[in-house]
Amino acid sequence: MQSKTKIALLFLTGLEILAALLLFNLLGGASFGARIAVLVAVVLISLAMDAAVLHGNSASVVSDAKKLKDADDYIRAFNAWLNEETPFADYIRIAIKQLESLKRKQKALRAVLDDSNDSPFLSTADEVDQYILANCKRILNRVMIYDQGDAHKFNMHAAYLQEVLGENAHVLSDFENLILEVSQIGDNATAASTPCLTELTNALRSVRSSGAETWEQSGGNTGEPPQQMMMQ
Repeated sequence: MQSKTKIALLFLTGLEILAALLLFNLLGGASFGARIAVLVAVVLISLAMDAAVLHGNSASVVSDAKKLKDADDYIRAFNAWLNEETPFADYIRIAIKQLESLKRKQKALRAVLDDSNDSPFLSTADEVDQYILANCKRILNRVMIYDQGDAHKFNMHAAYLQEVLGENAHVLSDFENLILEVSQIGDNATAASTPCLTELTNALRSVRSSGAETWEQSGGNTGEPPQQMMMQ
């Protein structure tokens, strides 16, 4: 259970206990049976509220594609899956680190550009963001569809996740190189003066053209997540 969920449940429990005590005192003149009935009603309402909180923070609910809009949404979804019995916890942790790295790099680029809204590099940054999030969606889909009853398919799914995470790491590395170039040249840098922009653009196009299905066909992979994917 995530810390935020624990805090929410503790807060609700405190309110529920307080409400029960207040009602019990307010009904001091009522019959014992009436007071017990009110207490039972409070308990049932409390259980319903606790169940709603738990359901709202369950992995399946927070992984709903309609709710996943940005990196923070995906981080929340991945953290929810870490609380589930999934064999892909190591890959999920790597995905979280990559998303956190993406957020830092996006912030760094905008700082270098001095919050410029018309820089040509912002469109590339948006492409990187969309690409990483799309891959994170693929990772979530694999984690969700995996049937632990078919353990013999684990390596196939693990190989796919490793390949997707590897592509993320490659794009993030190129993105960092681009930011370094822009920071050295200044916010007036052009595409012609930043070789890494071309390299990053080609990397994004290359990965898109390869298609997700080719990742599924990678063979001979043990499924062990490489440490170099742990983006800092």
